[in-house]
Amino acid sequence: MKYVAYPALVAIWLVAASASDATAADGCVAYGDEKTDFTWRLCPAGEKYERQYLYFGAWGKFHRVTSDVGACSWSAARLSWVCPDRTIRCDAKRCG
Repeated sequence: MKYVAYPALVAIWLVAASASDATAADGCVAYGDEKTDFTWRLCPAGEKYERQYLYFGAWGKFHRVTSDVGACSWSAARLSWVCPDRTIRCDAKRCG
């Protein structure tokens, strides 16, 4: 019976971890390819969160990085993220 409880606890932990990541980046837009090593959350006012692909099909948590890390750069003059393939416009509360 204890072997059944362990996978259930792991599943609950994964759900809780992903929920805390989502609340840290409200109003943000996802950028990046799930098949690469990094994905980003681009947020209003130049906030950027990054997560790294770990081994065995798992992603790390989102953590805040400077706005010039990665493919997209924050343009304060245009209030937008300038990425290689598109520009993502933002307002005071959200990007998208």
